[in-house]
This record gives sequence, structure tokens and C-alpha cells, in this order.
Amino acid sequence: MLKVEMFMFRLSEAQLAAHQKRIAGGVAARQQQKNIKNDYDLSKYIVDALELGIIKSPASPLIVTLQCGLKQLQGSKKSPIPYERIEQAIALLWLECTDVESFEVTTAVPFGGYRPDGAGGLIKGEGAKKGYPDLLIDAPRGGYHGLRIEMKKFCPNANPTEEQEGWLKRLSANRYRTALCRGHKSAIFVISNYLGIPSPITPDSLPTWAVTYY
Repeated sequence: MLKVEMFMFRLSEAQLAAHQKRIAGGVAARQQQKNIKNDYDLSKYIVDALELGIIKSPASPLIVTLQCGLKQLQGSKKSPIPYERIEQAIALLWLECTDVESFEVTTAVPFGGYRPDGAGGLIKGEGAKKGYPDLLIDAPRGGYHGLRIEMKKFCPNANPTEEQEGWLKRLSANRYRTALCRGHKSAIFVISNYLGIPSPITPDSLPTWAVTYY
């Protein structure tokens, strides 16, 4: 007959208190992460960005993008909403209004979105490659040649494709700072941290899944 020995594991009062504190901290942290996501109001963030842009950079084409995005969010929602484009435009408009010099060496790669039949093949025929990061800041900082960001909507399940992740890893290996950013706040945080400029975003205001560095 198989003999099973039972052991009693005892914790001291101090160990038990520390264990309970860790559990409580984990529960509180998870609740905080959930609250951050539930309180996320993209329409409000668009309005805030528009107010800043109209004052500091009224001729920016990013303003038109955000105005269209706001209409789509407030509309019937029968057509797909370009969340990534909206999040990206908010981050870029912030940079344009905050650091003009850095914005002048920043661009976006228009590889995503709808294209007419045959357009994708034409772009590839010109040398474009699938999965290249969305945002490019060609300003060397901290030993890096530049910053590359793959934008995603504000959602923990918004993951990069295999091609996108491959680019982020290869560019990182070639001394570029690379990051996956879910939402405009994470992009603003990453950009400001990289450029060494004041940021309106604190690490505590971001969920743990908002930024992934490579």
C-alpha cells in the first residue's frame, strides 16, 4: 500500500503578514489595472488633443484626422473605427505641440489600412516590407540611432503580428530603441522618455501591458 506522508507548513506571524500583504497588493494592483482600462475615454482624449492642437499648431493635418476620428466614435459605428490611427494621431499632435525640433525628424509609415486592389503589390514593388513599425523618430539618444514604435489600440489583447515583432527585434539588435505601445498615453510616455523631455504621463497611470520594449 502506498504510504503518503503529510507535512504541515507553518508561517511565523511576520511571514504570514508579509504573505497577506503580497496577496492584497496583487489584488489591489489588478483592480487598479482594471480601473485604468474601464476609465479610458478615447473621445475625451481626442477633445483634449484638439484643444491643444488648435492653440499651438492650428494648421496641423493631424487635427483633421482627429476630428474625423471623433465623428466616427460618436457615429453609428457601422463602419470599423480606426483606433490605432486615432491613438497615433493624438501622440503625434502632442509631440508637434511640445517639441517641434523632434517632430521635424518624426514620420509615420502608411503601410496599414485599406488599399485598393493592387496597391499593396505596388508598394512592395517599391521596396516596402510588411510589418515595419508605425512611428519613426530619427533623433539619436542614449546610444540609439533612433526610436521605432509599433502602435496598437488601448487593449491588452492588441498584439503585434509575427512580422511586426520581427522588425522590432531586428531593429533593437541594430541599436534602435523599439517599443510596442498600446494607446497614445504609452506612446507619449515612451517618446518623452526617449527624447528626455517632460512627460504628462506617469508610469503609474499606465497598465503593465501598455508598453513592451524589445
